[in-house]
Amino acid sequence: MKIDRLLSEIIFLLNRELVSASALAERFGVSRRTIQRDMECIELAGIPIYTQQGPQGGYGIVESYKMERQLMSVDDFYYIVIALKGVAGSLDDDHLDNTLQKVQTLLPRESTDIFSGRNEKLSLDFSMLGGNQRLRETFKIVREAVEHERLLRFCYTNNRLESTTRVVEPLTIAFRWRSWYLYAYCRNREDYRLFRISRIKDPEILPDIIKRRYLSFEQFLEENYRQVSTKALEIELKFNPVMRNMVEEYYDPKECRILDDGSLVVRTRMPEDGWLYGYILSFGEYVEVLKPDRLRQIIAKSAGRIEKIY
Repeated sequence: MKIDRLLSEIIFLLNRELVSASALAERFGVSRRTIQRDMECIELAGIPIYTQQGPQGGYGIVESYKMERQLMSVDDFYYIVIALKGVAGSLDDDHLDNTLQKVQTLLPRESTDIFSGRNEKLSLDFSMLGGNQRLRETFKIVREAVEHERLLRFCYTNNRLESTTRVVEPLTIAFRWRSWYLYAYCRNREDYRLFRISRIKDPEILPDIIKRRYLSFEQFLEENYRQVSTKALEIELKFNPVMRNMVEEYYDPKECRILDDGSLVVRTRMPEDGWLYGYILSFGEYVEVLKPDRLRQIIAKSAGRIEKIY
């Protein structure tokens, strides 16, 4: 699109003193005549372009109009690019790729060697968070519904493994707790809900345009955290000594107590649902529920059913 090319040309010129018409034409895959018209459009938009004639001539942006490079150091560019690369790997978004390329063109030429060297010392890869191809397609549909403010219908499986068809007003896509979530107003439940995108299947954008609700995502989190904290179940878990590194990674030291035999007792609060049962069972023989007794019995019965299967 022409507007994208014009923006790219502006960014390219902002980082250079003078660029010939032939160099611009080659870089952006257009004719020199098109470059001349582009420069006229940019100037009409209020960005002062100057032209220098002769073999060493070309186009440039008046120096007084440019932002001082001292405002952005190599470190600033480095962390921006690293973060964008990581997110782009997860979202598989062409627009993010274009943004990344534009930011990279702003890097001062004399700093490219330093920048390349630092790239070898830090790498962020969130591509696994994007999931498989089905999840990527789901994510694209959900994001399109959010951006265009359209009703969304999908099949959803909750923590209790119950599958239902939902019609929601999609409000926000957020990355929390190592996963992508959709914050939406659920018309089935007539309340705000948080849906894990990996559990959404067969999303369909409906033609109805929604009016954005007043409760923001941050407000929802704050209110929901208070409710969860009030209703959370106080539990006590005893971990085998071999699990010490994992326990110390996931739990606050104030919640942990080390016994004489090296076992770790964790006292914490967690919402009671199917996820909690699955979480405890995932540790197999390396964890024991000490309290409450009701939860201990639930896990014991589940373990017994598992034993019968094998």
